[in-house]
Amino acid sequence: MNEETIRHLLEKYYDGETNTDEEKMLEDYFLHNEVSAEFTIDKEFFRHLAEVKKGNGFAVPEGMEKRISGSIDKWEKQSKVNNTRYYTLYKYVSGIAASVIILIGISVLLPDSKSDRVEMKDTFDNPREAYMATENALLLFAEALNKGNIQIEKAKDITLSVKEKIDNIKKIGK
Repeated sequence: MNEETIRHLLEKYYDGETNTDEEKMLEDYFLHNEVSAEFTIDKEFFRHLAEVKKGNGFAVPEGMEKRISGSIDKWEKQSKVNNTRYYTLYKYVSGIAASVIILIGISVLLPDSKSDRVEMKDTFDNPREAYMATENALLLFAEALNKGNIQIEKAKDITLSVKEKIDNIKKIGK
């Protein structure tokens, strides 16, 4: 096999795109042939892979699993602390930005108070006439309110009489 084909197959192998026949070709090549200096690491890799397949495997140093597990736990704790710090900072910054946007929106959307102001004009020149007109308006309002109160009193009387009749019916039913 030429080196260009080996490069192509290795690229496919490391990308996880080879089939079992291609993997067997690579394994045979690296285990049974002399390779150039470019492929020495790959040859070592396939030699170790063959040892693992035979069952010789690798001996895991004592305590390695515990050290790896401890390191992973430590990294997770650091990650959570950093994420919490950035999340808290993000909340404060986004809150301030939202407040600024709201203030800008209010200042832009609210009409200019000086230009849109409507000045009230007096409808009466004489204060006595203004007083008489106000008194007349309040009298009309009081009359309308009294009419409403009279209707409420009539409804109250009708409700009480209906309630008395229902109570009498309940007494008779017992």
